[in-house]
Amino acid sequence: MTEHDASALAIVIPAFNEEGGIAKVLAELTQVVPDAQIIVVDDGSSDNTAQEISKFPTVECIRHPFNRGYGASLRTGMLAATREYVAWFDADNEHRTSDLLAMYQLIREKRLAAVIGQRSNVSASLVRALGKFVIRSVGRTFDLKVGSDLNCGLRIFRRDVISAYLSLLPQRYSASLTTTMLLVERRYPIAFFPVKTDPRIGTSKVRLKDGFAAISRLIRLVMLFAPMRIFFRLGLVLLVIGLGYGITIALHAQRGFPVAGMLVATIGVLLCMLGLIADQISQFWLSQLTSRQTDAPPRSQTSELRKTSVTDANS
Repeated sequence: MTEHDASALAIVIPAFNEEGGIAKVLAELTQVVPDAQIIVVDDGSSDNTAQEISKFPTVECIRHPFNRGYGASLRTGMLAATREYVAWFDADNEHRTSDLLAMYQLIREKRLAAVIGQRSNVSASLVRALGKFVIRSVGRTFDLKVGSDLNCGLRIFRRDVISAYLSLLPQRYSASLTTTMLLVERRYPIAFFPVKTDPRIGTSKVRLKDGFAAISRLIRLVMLFAPMRIFFRLGLVLLVIGLGYGITIALHAQRGFPVAGMLVATIGVLLCMLGLIADQISQFWLSQLTSRQTDAPPRSQTSELRKTSVTDANS
């Protein structure tokens, strides 16, 4: 394989009981992108994952003393990253380094905030395929233009952009969904990149309950980034129904505007007002996140802060 210049790239790999695939993944990455900063976060593995990682001296390994979750591992790894760009890469051999390199080239050439992988392979499990369909359907209900694959784990960010939102990442799954939502809703320049996946080595850690958690997370993210889409739309629907019903009864029955119509219309107005208030709170809170990033100390002072954060993650 040909070496590629990746001196500006950090690669974060969450690993929980991945002794079967991690060595193959690291062998390929260290050969293809030897200049990249490769960080593996061993999330409290009970197998030989740590021993397999130790075979690669150039790879940084951060160990959680107990299993904290996929999102927590990504956050720990990104806090330790020091390069201009940071990528997520799985430890189970599903992702291809060729896709990673193409995405890395794209984000630099187009000066993007992120490039997000979009898997074209059919899900191996019917249950997982059905779950993804439900999540996509819920997303379309709220007009979320977040691509066809909401939770592909292969993606690259500008580190200065994603660092402002690390506190939003969930402890376990749905980190991919969360970052896609925030980048789209905050209107960062991003691109979706079609990728292929290889057969995974080992077993999936995703369970059925994680699918329900993802749907719940999606609704909560809409509430965070775009509450108007829930409150304002529902309020308008109730307002139209209430006024339509009330005017129809008033004109045909000649009994004045009915109480039921007035009640429904009033609830609709209150929901619209609630949506406006929620949107103001959301925008203010999100602006605080970005202002913290703007007020961050100079690069020369951040290394010690990052080391402290990573140490805290492991304590």
